[in-house]
Amino acid sequence: MNHFDLSFVFPCLNEEETMEYCILELKNALEQTDINYEIIVSDNGSTDRSIEIAKTLGARVVYADKRGYGEALKKGFAEAKGKFIAFADIDGSYPLSFLPEMYKKIVEEDADMVVASRMKGIVEKGAMPFLHRYLGTPVLTKLINLFFRGKLSDCNSGFRIFKKESYEKWNVKSSGMEFASELLIKVLKYKGKVLEIPAGLRPDKRSRKPHLRTWRDGMRHLLFILSETPKFFEWMGISFVGIATLFYLMSIVFGVTEIGKVIIFDYHSKLLLLFMMIIGLQFWFFSAFLYVSKADDKPTKLTNYLIQLKEEMLFFFCLLLMTIALVLVIILIGYWGAHDFKNMHLIRPLLDIAYWIIFFFLSTMGLMQIHILKRTINRGS
Repeated sequence: MNHFDLSFVFPCLNEEETMEYCILELKNALEQTDINYEIIVSDNGSTDRSIEIAKTLGARVVYADKRGYGEALKKGFAEAKGKFIAFADIDGSYPLSFLPEMYKKIVEEDADMVVASRMKGIVEKGAMPFLHRYLGTPVLTKLINLFFRGKLSDCNSGFRIFKKESYEKWNVKSSGMEFASELLIKVLKYKGKVLEIPAGLRPDKRSRKPHLRTWRDGMRHLLFILSETPKFFEWMGISFVGIATLFYLMSIVFGVTEIGKVIIFDYHSKLLLLFMMIIGLQFWFFSAFLYVSKADDKPTKLTNYLIQLKEEMLFFFCLLLMTIALVLVIILIGYWGAHDFKNMHLIRPLLDIAYWIIFFFLSTMGLMQIHILKRTINRGS
């Protein structure tokens, strides 16, 4: 049973320098409203006076056993007793005075989440590094909007409010800084309503370096976003392989063709189609790896058939593919031998046979890798 309208969670790791400032700013904002609230400090292993200061100021302290930004927030959210949960970094950079507006918006518009956008508000001088403001955040935000049909301006904002009831359905798992991306991606995948308000950002008020590491954490965000997009890789893979194979078959049937001043289906075109097929297979099997490791996405019938192949069928299927590849290798060597293994003009027949050897060999290896991964995951579950 919920005891509060709102629970506010601060993730904490040695934040004695800004603890008092942030809690007092938050209290000042909320005490001018009739919101029944609690403040939670989720400690992630502090060794300074952070906990002492938090308790003195009336905050409830909980302890995250595992290290990581995401772990601290998950612990705080699990302990929260409010109908709505808000959180922000405790570095003094977020203007917490916007919280009442965020609370009003999520209640009145029955949203699942409201994000305090830094990009739409005033970003004070020195508040955000150049790379974060003009490269990292815009690129990651565009990717999330593209893949998950969002309409966001700031995917990395660390100041948000959401319904606890909705959060409990999202199954957010990340332990590090990528938690921020996962939280947004999950609400979008579950067709939740996400709104933004312009809030801006102030310079970090701490004298020490922030916990965030630009390249490490940026890459973690990117990898997580890509890991949640198996359908993109699946359709890219199927499209690449299908188009490349269709045109390659046409090149074999029609031979070198001249259209106006353009010559197609010669060895240059065939080489490009070979590369296209290889890239397509890589995309396709990568999507299958993601489907195997993530239970909340469903593949197409074809990809699902390959993933669900029984062991006896897998054996004979792989045996057939490898046999075809081996026969083609023997044909190629025989053709070369018939010409006394000399450096003849064999580029076209070589490409024709190599295309199918590579296709069947990579398909076999991809299938084997999918099923090895599947068995490894099943053993660990």
